[in-house]
Amino acid sequence: MTITFTAAHRPPVGHAVSCGCPGATVRAPRYGDYQDALAAAALASAVSTRAPLPGCELPEVCPEYPLHAEEVDPDGVVPWVEFSNDNAVGVLEALALPFRTGSEDGACDALEDGLPLEAVGAGAVIPIAVVDTQGELAADDFRGRVLTALGLAPGDPGRPDVQLGRTMLFGRSAGYLQRRLRELYVLADWCAAHGRDVAWH
Repeated sequence: MTITFTAAHRPPVGHAVSCGCPGATVRAPRYGDYQDALAAAALASAVSTRAPLPGCELPEVCPEYPLHAEEVDPDGVVPWVEFSNDNAVGVLEALALPFRTGSEDGACDALEDGLPLEAVGAGAVIPIAVVDTQGELAADDFRGRVLTALGLAPGDPGRPDVQLGRTMLFGRSAGYLQRRLRELYVLADWCAAHGRDVAWH
């Protein structure tokens, strides 16, 4: 599961048939109707071998998967910043944005520093972050939160990878929080320049 920050949605100006690579979506023909784009995607995906689309960034991988219909944003390629649930917890806290972790039965909880592991018999219970959050904020307000977080956040020492049997819990590099906050600042700048709110889900 992930949390994605991007520009607030605007009605599309058309639809494109794409593998998902931004360069391919920009170069793809436009369809006014979503159903037309969907039918074109199904037709193009029905062939046994398909060449990569112009602008495809993963030409060895994308042809192995079906094409799909994508909305064309009026502002072109919209930036986005994605976080795993584990890392989203710290970012949302730094931005003072509300979120809920865990499940109703308490089976899951946020994975925090220290990696609390509870031994149960011969195994271990590994807490997995389950983050429930969505929202929208004016670009200037969001940018202010990012600047405040950068000013208040201490240096992020990172967290090492932890392997438990065949299960790998990936860590994060030192300075991760500050680096990702700067990416969110760039997103907020883009949204402000295009008159759009910042949204996350």
